[in-house]
Amino acid sequence: MTVKLSIIVPILNEETFMPMYLKSATAYAHEILIADGGSTDRSMEWIRRFQQHYNIKVFSLPQTGLPYQDWDQPKVRNFLLEQATGDWVMNLDADEVFDDRICEALPEMMERTDVDVFEFPFVNFWKDPYTVRVNTAGDERWSNNIIRMWRHHIGIRYEDKKRHCFMELNGRRIFYLPRAHVDIPLYHYHYAIGPRIKFNDNRRGDVNRYDNTGEPDWNFRTQQYEIRTEPFQSKHPAVIEQYLSGQEIHPIDSN
Repeated sequence: MTVKLSIIVPILNEETFMPMYLKSATAYAHEILIADGGSTDRSMEWIRRFQQHYNIKVFSLPQTGLPYQDWDQPKVRNFLLEQATGDWVMNLDADEVFDDRICEALPEMMERTDVDVFEFPFVNFWKDPYTVRVNTAGDERWSNNIIRMWRHHIGIRYEDKKRHCFMELNGRRIFYLPRAHVDIPLYHYHYAIGPRIKFNDNRRGDVNRYDNTGEPDWNFRTQQYEIRTEPFQSKHPAVIEQYLSGQEIHPIDSN
C-alpha cells in the first residue's frame, strides 16, 4: 500500500508564488488542501490550472480585518487537517519551496515507524534570492530547524493562538514526540521575490515601511538587534531558477 502525503496551506493573494509553489509541491504530494481567505488576485486562476492535472482541493474560508493578522490561523489550519486523507501531513506555506531532493527522500521517510515528526533546515532569504538572513542576539527567528511534517491521525493539532501557532498533542507541544532531522532545506522566499513584503508585514519595523507603500528600505537598521545577512551559497530549487530566468511555469512540462 502506498503511503500518502497531504499538504495544507492557507493563502490570501499569493499570485506571485502560486505557480512555483504548486509546480514544486505537486511533484511529491498526494493531495494539496488550500484554504483561500478571499483572494482577489490571480491566485485562484493559477490553482484552477493545476487542478486540471493534480489532486488539489480548495476551501473558501474568508477572513476579515487585516490580511493574515486577523485570520484565525489555528482554526483554518485545523480545518485543513480534518480534510486531509494522507498518512503524513506537511504544513507548507505559499512562499516556501523545498530543495528538490525532497522528492527522492520522501518515500523512505514516510515508511519509517520510529518517527512521528520531521524537521528541516529553514532558510530565510532577505532582500533578494542571493542573500540569507541569519540569527543574531535578540532576533533568533531566521536560521533554525523547523518542524513541517508529521504523522497524521495520531491527534496532532494546532494550539489556539492567533499567529505562529505551534502544534500540540494531548495539550503538549509536539517537541517531545520521536522526531528526525532531515538535511533538506526549506527555502522561504517571502522577502526575496515579488513585492517582497505583504500588507501589515512590518510589525517589527525591519524594513521601515510602516505605511505599507513603496519599496522596502533594506538599508534600515533597527536599534533593538542586529540585522545580519550572508551570501546564499547553495542552489535554488529548479522551479525558482525557472522563475528567476524569466521562463513561464506550466502545470505539465511540454518535454
